[in-house]
Amino acid sequence: MAQSNNRNAIKQRSAWIASMLACGGFLLMAVKVYDVPLSDMASNLLTMVLGLVVIIGAAALMGRLIAALRKRFQ
Repeated sequence: MAQSNNRNAIKQRSAWIASMLACGGFLLMAVKVYDVPLSDMASNLLTMVLGLVVIIGAAALMGRLIAALRKRFQ
């Protein structure tokens, strides 16, 4: 059983590494072949990360609010 879990973890890690390499290759192709400026890609990444932080922060705030309301009305 432990051997099966170990193999599964190795397969998952290998798939993750392969997907990261493919993503890196795609981004490199976008920069080299299509002449996409690196600053545009960096600003898009920053915008996406900030949007993700806002969404996760709002969800955490809503969760805290719901937990506080449930505790208050018990």
